[in-house]
Amino acid sequence: MIKMKVILVTGANKGIGKAILTALLAEMPDSVLLLGSRDEGRGKEALHQVVEELGDSYKARVKLLLLDVTSDSSVETAAAKVKADYGQIYGVVNNAGGMCDGVGQTFNLNTYGVRRVCEAFVSLIQDQGRIVQISSAAGPMFVAKCNDSMKEFCVNPEVTWTQVEEQLINPFIQVMKSQPTDGEEKTNALAAKGFGEGGMGEYGASKAAVNSYTMELGKRFPKLIITSCTPGFIETDLTKPFAEKSGKTAAEMGMVGVDQGARVAVYLMTADLKSELEGFQSGWFFGSDSKRSPLHKYRGPGSPVYEGEFP
Repeated sequence: MIKMKVILVTGANKGIGKAILTALLAEMPDSVLLLGSRDEGRGKEALHQVVEELGDSYKARVKLLLLDVTSDSSVETAAAKVKADYGQIYGVVNNAGGMCDGVGQTFNLNTYGVRRVCEAFVSLIQDQGRIVQISSAAGPMFVAKCNDSMKEFCVNPEVTWTQVEEQLINPFIQVMKSQPTDGEEKTNALAAKGFGEGGMGEYGASKAAVNSYTMELGKRFPKLIITSCTPGFIETDLTKPFAEKSGKTAAEMGMVGVDQGARVAVYLMTADLKSELEGFQSGWFFGSDSKRSPLHKYRGPGSPVYEGEFP
């Protein structure tokens, strides 16, 4: 009897998350997918859409899991349910994220949400199981605007979570909350902490923190395969406002569909990374073309593969 691989995808009721879940169901016949959704109604509708797309035969292999990554109690309840239902799982795709009103809320969703899920579920993941963090190219773009010392910090594979909070998250939030929204005063305050302006601001900073946490997690759990990635410039609820503001269509802006955005996460969850990639280590960051990419500068799809050079 085939032992099924149980995989949780957070924020899977729409967009890239639903596309990742659907692709994993189709490509991994030995899998059970948990559709993480904070809203029960939207989760049930997404469940229906996935089964309608793939066929009734997939219905037994996809289950709704109520999960709000911004809530400690919701994450803890979800982890307890998964443990009771399955014991162990194979992997987690941390997809839930976005831009919020306020720097604190953005970090709570994008960074602390990822950490909540990882810390709650990591003990349930079987040896050689996987965690894939859906980060963003905005992370490296943010780091590229920082000073040399902060760049070095953000690529340090020995970083600890405490250091990430003390040197990246807390100082950045402090500046953003205490300074005007723009102007020289804010620029100088950011520079004093090692940060530059740009790189999608708080969104990029929150994703840079995710990438650092991914390295820390990889060191802490050497029996697991843990990576982060950017899905690319995808047409989602997060990116559509950029097109609307510019007066261009999503295609004119260079955005691609969610199915293409799902590819890198599916690759990282299914490929034999240790055999395929020389020197592979947990904590690596991958571009939307499924190639290793740097944490301190943007690497476009099709560009030479990053080989660890710095700066």
